[in-house]
Amino acid sequence: MKKKEMLYIMGIDWSWIYQRPQIFADMLSEDYQLTVVFPRSILRIRAKHPYQPGIKFHILWTIPYQEKSRLIGKISALLNGYLFQNVNRYQYVFIGYPLYARYIPENYQGDIIYDCMDNHEALYPDSKRSSNVMTQEVNLIKKSRLLTVSSELLREKMDSIAGYPKSILVRNGTVSYDIHEVACPIPKKRYLLGYIGTVSRWFDFRLIENSFKKIPKIEYHIIGPIAIKKPSFDGIVYHESVPHDILWDSIKDCDCLIMPFIVNDIVSSVDPVKLYEYIAFGKCIISVYYPEIERFRDFVYFYRNENEYINLLLSLMEKFFPPKYNKEQQQAFLKANTWEKRYEILKKELEEIKDES
Repeated sequence: MKKKEMLYIMGIDWSWIYQRPQIFADMLSEDYQLTVVFPRSILRIRAKHPYQPGIKFHILWTIPYQEKSRLIGKISALLNGYLFQNVNRYQYVFIGYPLYARYIPENYQGDIIYDCMDNHEALYPDSKRSSNVMTQEVNLIKKSRLLTVSSELLREKMDSIAGYPKSILVRNGTVSYDIHEVACPIPKKRYLLGYIGTVSRWFDFRLIENSFKKIPKIEYHIIGPIAIKKPSFDGIVYHESVPHDILWDSIKDCDCLIMPFIVNDIVSSVDPVKLYEYIAFGKCIISVYYPEIERFRDFVYFYRNENEYINLLLSLMEKFFPPKYNKEQQQAFLKANTWEKRYEILKKELEEIKDES
């Protein structure tokens, strides 16, 4: 039987950190004829075009200030309009970013699936852009046949906008093959604390700097793209992004993996992929606390403020940074939280749409 066609409009560049959008695209390509449209800055026009069997790729070129300037926005729309001239050939449009819903024609006859993994309006500091995102998202929620979310807080928000329980919780997960032994703590002269992921305005650099001043036996290693001007101070080392399949080589010498975020409207809605990955790496884990990640308590040492963080570091350093969990707990958690299991939920919901069509 011929696979049905699906258009996947992603909110991130395919070459960005390998995460939920790319993972779901990989899995959807097994069940659908998948075409992926992803954004890329026109300033990166020489960047390599992706190739992957089973997926057709098209680039949605973005222009600096296109979301701020009406004129530049119109130029961007003209530049990319050809990508969406024949959208009705697709039985499904899977979309992960509300601002790009403007490219879906009003006369589109198929089913729209909106996968919400962020509190998008909070990503924009100015009220005008935030309001624009919210308007687009409200329209998208109402048009969507299927609405999936990655966290409880996002589910509450989406259902409130929809006016009834509409969203399906599909949390983030971990790969089933990149799992490492739970670390055995050993004494060292200097302990390495690692962070994997994007660094943006929610990253608590003040916490990092102040903790190093008080505990010079630690050293921070930051691995991933930097979306802000990065501060430079003693005790911190930056590393470029690395492919997901060799992340282990970048953090294997770390004694502890951290998530030092400032809890705001963005962070509080996030189901952090990195905590799943940290558990798979078998390391000691420290994170700021917020209600969405309460379910990680058996695996993560939580702190709520700078004093708690520094005291926690001192306490764990005396024990050489032991993981909070054992091998059995690690394996049980990872088995229950693979991306394959997450996709089973999504696939079931998509199949119900097929049966109703």
